[in-house]
Amino acid sequence: MKPYSKTRTASLPRPVLRDGAWEVDLRSHGFGWHYRLGDAAAFTEVEAVHAAYAKLAELRAARLAEPHGTQLELATGAPRTFAAAVDEWERRKEYRTPDGAEYGRKTARIVRTELGAYALVEFVGVEGEDRLLAYKRSMERERELGPRTVRNRFSVLGQVLKFAHRRRWLASLPVMPEMPQAPKPRFEWIDEATFRALRAALNLRNGAPLPKGETWATLTARRKFYLSWLFYTGAHRRDADLLTDEHLGLDVGIYIRHNNKSARVIPDEQFEMPEPLVDDARELLAALGREAFYCGEPVAGGRWGSVDQVLGRVQVRAGIPGARINTRILRRSFAREMLRRGYTLQETADRMGHSDLRMLREVYTRTPRAAGSPRTRWTRTAPRAMAAPNTRARVVQFQSRETITKLSNEGE
Repeated sequence: MKPYSKTRTASLPRPVLRDGAWEVDLRSHGFGWHYRLGDAAAFTEVEAVHAAYAKLAELRAARLAEPHGTQLELATGAPRTFAAAVDEWERRKEYRTPDGAEYGRKTARIVRTELGAYALVEFVGVEGEDRLLAYKRSMERERELGPRTVRNRFSVLGQVLKFAHRRRWLASLPVMPEMPQAPKPRFEWIDEATFRALRAALNLRNGAPLPKGETWATLTARRKFYLSWLFYTGAHRRDADLLTDEHLGLDVGIYIRHNNKSARVIPDEQFEMPEPLVDDARELLAALGREAFYCGEPVAGGRWGSVDQVLGRVQVRAGIPGARINTRILRRSFAREMLRRGYTLQETADRMGHSDLRMLREVYTRTPRAAGSPRTRWTRTAPRAMAAPNTRARVVQFQSRETITKLSNEGE
């Protein structure tokens, strides 16, 4: 797909029929597109061509009539191209979080590639509004991008133009086109039986280069634990990408330590691990032929950028109906499973890293409970722990309920 850029070779304006009306695309002449010429019933094709030339002459006359020098202030260091303005804005931009910086810079690079060839002066006045409208329509109609993507790119575009206006490079700001409405959030989830079927159907044989020391069997076992980690902890994908033996504990993992949540605002904590996840960890060790993980070992196989695409293919192969399963659905399924098992809203929010219970209260608790669904909490007994030098709880050994009761009585 070619980037959206200004066509330097001017072609003849050819009207096209769209929604029962004649429209013309004048981007090759330095203007916008989708200029409405009239209804299809009122114009023949030849008359529409003449109307297109008349529209082009009208736009050129309006451009020549604009006062010279009022659009771009010739201040010291004023850039001539939009790409230079994006570079200067990005150099001064400060982000709150590393993840926000990564996503913001990625969006800025896309906007720079698609609009950087235009002169900065072309983003003011009537021509600037046409330019922005053409850019919005190209994303919506030609590339069929979603409303969120359109809003994010126009957010960067608007910030750059405001930055240029504050620097007095632009005398005025264009009117931004109306943004598409955000779709209503859809909260999909799957139950534990569906997840186990999805996990069992995972079998990696895609021919990609294997990591050093891995086989397809061991890599598949790690990726299955990757999915279990997302479903039974409610963690973000970044947590699974950076999962090491440190997050599990000293004995294959009784505590879950969340340290990498991008949106987490509550202090780092350690939580008990559900029984199915402990069993999956032991299954992974059996597949590796070991009794413990190595220090610093990427337990889940490291970064898995194509996890959502793989889940979609596995879902089709396993014949699982419903919405396409991805990592976000696994996270929401954890919250749903917690509430079904009797955990409170606060306990669920603590494990998911939420500081506000509103989403959990308004979404998950209003969904009707399935008939005969279990309401038994995960009853894995907490391990015996001791204070580490950094004052964090550190797992020493896995104790049975009887042992812990005996130790508690001895302490009294």
